[in-house]
Amino acid sequence: MKDKLKNWRHQIDTLDEDLVSILAKRVTIVRKIGMYKKTRGLAPLDEKRWHAVLAAQISRAERHNLSVDFIKKLYDLIHKYSLEIETNNK
Repeated sequence: MKDKLKNWRHQIDTLDEDLVSILAKRVTIVRKIGMYKKTRGLAPLDEKRWHAVLAAQISRAERHNLSVDFIKKLYDLIHKYSLEIETNNK
């Protein structure tokens, strides 16, 4: 039984590493978008785009039997952080 738990925990650790790596790649792109918008005088928030992204992720969550509430909260955090990056050019 301990071997199973250890294996599952290892799988979680590997997935967590992948998740952080993917988030880091996403942030790199957000920085590029922020610079692009800044040089063109565009606002960081594009509400139409944000609603489309959120709707797509909610749909994916439903297909994968994930909590829609969890996905909304997760993407709200991701979105707020992205806007902070775009606004402050971090």
